This record gives sequence, C-alpha cells and structure tokens, in this order.
Amino acid sequence: MIRIVSLVFTMILTTLALSDHARAAEYQLHAQDELRLRVLRWDGDRNAFTVLDGVSGEYRISTEGVLSMPLIGSISAIGQTAPALARQIEFEIERKLGISPAPRVGIEVTGHQPIFVLGEVTAPGAYAFRPGLTAQQALALSSGLIRLHPGNVGAFAQDTMRLGGEVRSLEAEIDALQAERARLVADLEDLDRAADGTATSLRPRPRGIEGDILEATQNARASQADRLRDLQAVLREQIERMTAQITLRSEQIARTTAELDDVTSLKQRGLTVNTRVNALTTALNDLESKRLQLEIARLTARQQLNRAERDTLALTDDARASTLEQLNRVDRDLARLDIRLATSEALRAQAVASGLAVPDPLTEEQTEYRVTRVVDGAPVSLIIAPTDPLMPGDTIEVSRSASLSTNSQ
Repeated sequence: MIRIVSLVFTMILTTLALSDHARAAEYQLHAQDELRLRVLRWDGDRNAFTVLDGVSGEYRISTEGVLSMPLIGSISAIGQTAPALARQIEFEIERKLGISPAPRVGIEVTGHQPIFVLGEVTAPGAYAFRPGLTAQQALALSSGLIRLHPGNVGAFAQDTMRLGGEVRSLEAEIDALQAERARLVADLEDLDRAADGTATSLRPRPRGIEGDILEATQNARASQADRLRDLQAVLREQIERMTAQITLRSEQIARTTAELDDVTSLKQRGLTVNTRVNALTTALNDLESKRLQLEIARLTARQQLNRAERDTLALTDDARASTLEQLNRVDRDLARLDIRLATSEALRAQAVASGLAVPDPLTEEQTEYRVTRVVDGAPVSLIIAPTDPLMPGDTIEVSRSASLSTNSQ
C-alpha cells in the first residue's frame, strides 16, 4: 500500500515540477535560479501526506552554484536537472535526518536571472529568461533591429558608397597583412625548429604569393648555408694538408740541423770544407722559411674558417632578427588598420541606422549575436548563431555586419 501511494505521489510531484518556467526536461540549473521545494512524507498513522516545513520552501541557488538548506546543509546544484537535484535532496534527508523511508521531493523552478539585450535593437533592456530561449527570440523580445529610414536616397548614396569603399579597402589591406603575418610566423617557426634541431613544422604553408615568397626566402637562405658549409669543408681540408706539410718541414729541419752540427764539428777538426757548411746552412734557412710560410697560410685559413663558422651561425640569427622586425611592423600596421576599420564600420552603421545614409548596395547586412557569459566564474565573450539557446544572466549584444554580396564578387 505504501509503495503504491509513494508511486502516485511521485507522479504528482513530477507534474508539479513541469511549470511554465521550466518546461525544458533537460534544463540544467544555473546560479541565481529560484526554486520552490515541496517535501512530503507519508504518515501511515494519519493515512495522509505531511509537509516537512523545516525543509520545504522557497530557495535561490547562490552565485557559487550552491543550494543551502536548513537541517541538510549545502548541496552543489549548478549543472544538475531538477529531478536529479530532487533525488539528491531525498538521499541527504534520509542520511542526515534519519527519516526512512525517504520523503519525496518535488522541485519547481520559479525564476531565473534575466537576460540583457543591447546593441542595435529597438528596445534594449532586461528580459525574463525561459529555458530554450534563443538569440533570435531575444531579438524579437527587444522589438527587433532599429528601423532604418534612409530618407533621400539620392543625397546620401555617394557618402554610402564612399564609406563602403573605404571599409572594403581596409579589409583588403588587413587580409594582405594577415597573409604576410602568416608567412613570417611560419618562417620564424622553421628558424626556431632548425636552431633546436627538431622536425619541420606541420603547420600548413601559406598559399599564393606569400607562399612563393616564403619558399624563395628559405631556398636562398638554404643556398647560402650550403655555400658556407662547402667553404668550411675546403678550408678544413687545406688546414689538414698544410699541417701535414708543416710536420714534414719540421722533420726536414730537424735532420738538416743535425747534419749541419755534424759537418760543423768536422770542419772544426779540418775534415771537411767550408762550402759543405754553407750549403747546409742555406738549405736549413730555406726549410725554415717555407715552414713559416705554411704556418702563416694555415693561420689565415683558420681565420677564414672561423669567419665562415660565425657567418653560418649568424645566418639563422640575422634571419630571425629580420623576421621579428618585419613581424613587429606588420602587427603595428594591423593594429592601426583594425582601428580605422572599426571606426569606418561604426560610422557607416551609425549613418545607416540614423537615416543619414542608405545601405551599401555592394554589401549584404548580416545580424551578429555576441554573448557575454560567465563560465567558471569568469566572463567569456563569444559569437553565437541565431538559433543557439541562451542561458540565464547572458548579456547579448546585437549588431549588423556588412559583407560583400555574392553578385559583387
């Protein structure tokens, strides 16, 4: 009997929980959601349900996502569905209050944080949230986009074309600079990987003219590095040969010196003639002169080898410094053009919205929805689609953005 009554009661609570404010079965609870809890227990002696007043009542989930209840304590509620939270509360009541069997809990979501609609809408402000509310529906709640009253089309068409042309020109410049920046970043990554001895980057290579420039730049740098390596190999070979020749000359000098000492001793005893001493002395001087020339040539080759090695190391460093300088220049130009583009787009949008200009015939107006939402305690800004659902507390900014029409391209 008790199980049948409990089952019926559970069905009643489930029906009550499906209020107008929380019809979405999969709605997950958010911070600041308002809840109405009904906690009932079957009293077999009285043959009726009794309300647990100490637990039933109106509650609000804290900004930290916690539901604080008397006698039970704090329960993490954010991200849970209402039925799941109800089951958890039943378990906590049975565990902490010792009530068995556990009472049945029904949760009704009675309120949410509002959403805030800003931007190019007719009626900006705060609007009540309901589960399943989309960005497009929020625009409808705020009475749609600002109505445009272009007025005298002929008078403002020229200004409109000028503003549109300036925007398109800035966009083209920005696209070109972004392509150049992609090339410089790819080149810088390859230089860093070459310095570290790691594999080539898997990043896609830039296409078009920037890809050709990157390939030509890297090929020229590789050719210069090959020439320097070839020069180093030739110089090392020359140094080895000259070292061998210097060793040979030193051995010849040692033998000639020993022979000259012997002949000098014989001459002093009158056993040889002076011409033999003079010949050996001349030969020794010639050998020492040749060895000195070889040592000077070897020293010069070593200096050239050191210079070639320094040039090889500087080749990457100089290329990296030059690339960083170009990248810095591109970033400055992009920042400057972004400011000019934002200003031009704002002026054009303001002129069109106020009726001082007409929509650019070469562009198509698109509606953009930017949402600021708190995620893990920090605000996050993101672009969403018109049919994407909103969350309680979202701030949605509606704006128009222009793009070149397909026909004009």
